Amino acid sequence: MCHYGNFCGELVFLKLVLKDLKMEIEILGQGFEPLSKDSVGNVLMECFSNDEFHSFTAISAFATLSGVNGISKFISEANHLKNNLIVIGVNEKVTSKEALEEILKIENVKSYVFYANNNSIFHPKIYLFEGNKTTVLIIGSSNLTGRGLFTNVEVSIQATIDNSIEKDKKVIEQLKDYFKGIFDQTDSNLKSINNELIYNLVKSGIVPTEAEQKANR
Repeated sequence: MCHYGNFCGELVFLKLVLKDLKMEIEILGQGFEPLSKDSVGNVLMECFSNDEFHSFTAISAFATLSGVNGISKFISEANHLKNNLIVIGVNEKVTSKEALEEILKIENVKSYVFYANNNSIFHPKIYLFEGNKTTVLIIGSSNLTGRGLFTNVEVSIQATIDNSIEKDKKVIEQLKDYFKGIFDQTDSNLKSINNELIYNLVKSGIVPTEAEQKANR
């Protein structure tokens, strides 16, 4: 069963990560200085260039064209990444038509929107890189938007996990168990991103264009 109540699940996993200090834990802060070297966007770019990783997962409440453009080139060039999953929420009229179209263009990526037609909002921000020896997990407040990755005042925690340490590996197991329906793509609220889906989401008023999104602000 996929738990998507108030979707504060990222906070649950921050506590899990902090519980065991054997793993390397860093605070990723951004927005209080002109160039935030520890912004989530910069860390993602570094991880994409690390050929030790074979899998990448992004689960984000919102996405904009600038955010997707910030990572799409790196995913396309990371031939070592054999398994890539992107799941985007479409609540609050933040995720844009153009962002979904750009995600659809990225090769070698399984991509979905998560939409529950109720009062719950899909709100996690999780970035996961998995390798044979090391796993990097980033959980915090940064959505897959240009501002969320680089310029907004945001904070996240990066946990670098040694896969040989069973106790540390359990954090990833707990993450995948809690969000099982997302990681195995069986949750009924997941819809594969394709042109027909994008058209229907826009037509129904769930997903705006970037121009409409800016006008709404």
